[in-house]
Amino acid sequence: MSKRVAGEGTIYFDKSMQRFVGQFPYKDLETGKTKRKKITGLTKKEVLEKGQNFKLDLDHGCVLPKNEDDDITLGEYMNKWLEDTVRSTVRIKTYERYECAYRCHIKPYLASTKLSAFTRVGLQEYFVKLSKSGKADGSKLAPRTVNAIRRLLKMVFKYAVGDGLLMKNPVELTKPIRIEPTPINVFKVAEYQKLLEVAKAESCRDYLVVRIAFATGMRIGEIFGLEYSAIDFEKNLISVKQTVVTSRHGKRVQRTAKNSTSLRTILVEQKLIEELRKAYQLHNLKKKTVHEWLEKNHDFIIENADGSFCDPAYFSDKIFKKKLLRKSGLSSKFRFHDCRHTHATWLLEQNVDIKTISERLGHKSIRITLDTYAHVVPKLQQGAVDALQDILHPAA
Repeated sequence: MSKRVAGEGTIYFDKSMQRFVGQFPYKDLETGKTKRKKITGLTKKEVLEKGQNFKLDLDHGCVLPKNEDDDITLGEYMNKWLEDTVRSTVRIKTYERYECAYRCHIKPYLASTKLSAFTRVGLQEYFVKLSKSGKADGSKLAPRTVNAIRRLLKMVFKYAVGDGLLMKNPVELTKPIRIEPTPINVFKVAEYQKLLEVAKAESCRDYLVVRIAFATGMRIGEIFGLEYSAIDFEKNLISVKQTVVTSRHGKRVQRTAKNSTSLRTILVEQKLIEELRKAYQLHNLKKKTVHEWLEKNHDFIIENADGSFCDPAYFSDKIFKKKLLRKSGLSSKFRFHDCRHTHATWLLEQNVDIKTISERLGHKSIRITLDTYAHVVPKLQQGAVDALQDILHPAA
């Protein structure tokens, strides 16, 4: 943060908004109180020029002019924010999530309210109302969804403060809705073996999806984005370099991941490498012999008959839940993501250190891993006590 000459204000770069922000002090001629005017711009020079013009108006005895945006509503501001700031700076799924939250849960309640009219109390009441009757049919909205809406509004109001439309963010002092922990379903080894057997009988593709999921803990979009070029067959390594996402605009390959640590390299067992090597040989054979091979630039491991990449959402719902689980005689409570949870749980139960597991999963921090798999901690604690018992009281 760089200070300017006394009275000229402060200019700094806000990383979250990717804009320069200037805070210029002035004396309100009606109340005599000292206030600050926030001005934003793409460059420091732009902010400084705006601030100097603002100061000139005051020096000439002008009453602080009313901003043309003083009466802007949340709907007007958020529509512009989504289009101008969000669309071109985030992944397509993120944009669709924001737009859907606005259209379904914010617009019906808050769009016509002026930005300047929002209060902490009013917003807290709104969040509570959503949690009790936020769905279209009047039923409860999941606490995680409500809290996601809260985070979105907090971000929107932060931009409004940065744009000089508000002095403070009214969402800051609201409280998130309490979330009950979501139970994690872990496959037993016998259930995994049955599922793998059924998947193998269905197709090589189904088998590889299930096999890779349990062996690596990868997310389904990461598995479907895998190409053979991401495998180091000599060092037994698989690198996560891209994902396949399903959106309202169809499925697409996305060369970014959920977070910075999701792009990672995972060491895997020799048997899986051998299976992938055989699959690669079959892939190359099909590539040469299939007449209508559409995919020319990629070599996807999980592929359609023409070499194109598959839809992870379709597989998760239609293949995994409605075919593989049913034919395996397993409970429909299982989700595909539980393969990932099972991978982590099994490793924890084998006393693999939490940092290694966190890195394999691509979690942003160890804290996320610990919070997610807290159900395993009591078993680990017992293991620690047993180990300490052997040290402190060795057998005679």
